[in-house]
Amino acid sequence: MQITSVVNQKGGVGKTALSVGTAAALAERGRRVLLIDLDPQGHATTEMLGLPELPSEAPSLAKALTKAWKGPVEELVVPHPRSNIGPGGAFDVIPTAPGMFDLIRRLDNFRVPGWQLARVIQFANYDHVIIDCPPALDLLTNNALAATHGILVPVQPDRTSIRALRLLNDQLAFVQQAVNRDPIPYFGVVPGLYRRPMSSYAAAALNELQSFGYPLLPHVPLGVVMNEAAAHGVPVTTFAPETTQAVAFRQIAAVLDDYSIQRPAPAVVPVADEFVFEDFITEVARTRDANDTGTRKRLYDLLPKKPKQ
Repeated sequence: MQITSVVNQKGGVGKTALSVGTAAALAERGRRVLLIDLDPQGHATTEMLGLPELPSEAPSLAKALTKAWKGPVEELVVPHPRSNIGPGGAFDVIPTAPGMFDLIRRLDNFRVPGWQLARVIQFANYDHVIIDCPPALDLLTNNALAATHGILVPVQPDRTSIRALRLLNDQLAFVQQAVNRDPIPYFGVVPGLYRRPMSSYAAAALNELQSFGYPLLPHVPLGVVMNEAAAHGVPVTTFAPETTQAVAFRQIAAVLDDYSIQRPAPAVVPVADEFVFEDFITEVARTRDANDTGTRKRLYDLLPKKPKQ
């Protein structure tokens, strides 16, 4: 299972469109694909794919990341019913959910933040996992980077993208050191969201971006077809399969497939969970309440423990 994070802390660069388009193109190639909407804004879930938001009582990614829900990953998955799927393929989604906006504060309380997402998806059965990261270098993005085999970086050909790429490289170095993992490779940089023909300013910025030495993948230029596909809740590869954008997504999917054949080294998820005192006390208290009677029944009530789920 190859995990690819689509990441750029700069907003409005086409990150969600790249995540959805690439995942759909892989499924069209007959691959089993899981798209994870890690962005609390949930544009991949609702705007791009037309999926409903989860009810608050349902199992969700937010609950799984904070261990409020500990079931199998399959119970978090929603299939997308309106995509072209090749033989043997699948296009499944772990959608956004209520509680995602509050995750940063709660994940920061873990002693070893960074591995929560890897633990949630480590037993999933897919060829590819595509993670649509939030537009921020925060703990959610760090979780994606800890688990990933490589990254796709959508960029606009302008000067602000050059600075954003430098900041992203600093974050990659931080995560690699924090979770003690191998260097995170660039699967590629994807220029997009520019008008054709490309202006001289955009061309100069693109030349400077190329100087970083990362693989430059097919461009995904602006086009109203992307908005029209989103309005119908289907990927552009299904809605308008002959367009420049759909062809670009298929070419990017082929690149990711080539990387998967090379079998990149997986991120090593720590075997044991960190010990959390409050979890231990909560389990002791629940066991005691189920078995004890009389004066011993309220013995641990003054000790800190998490609320019942």
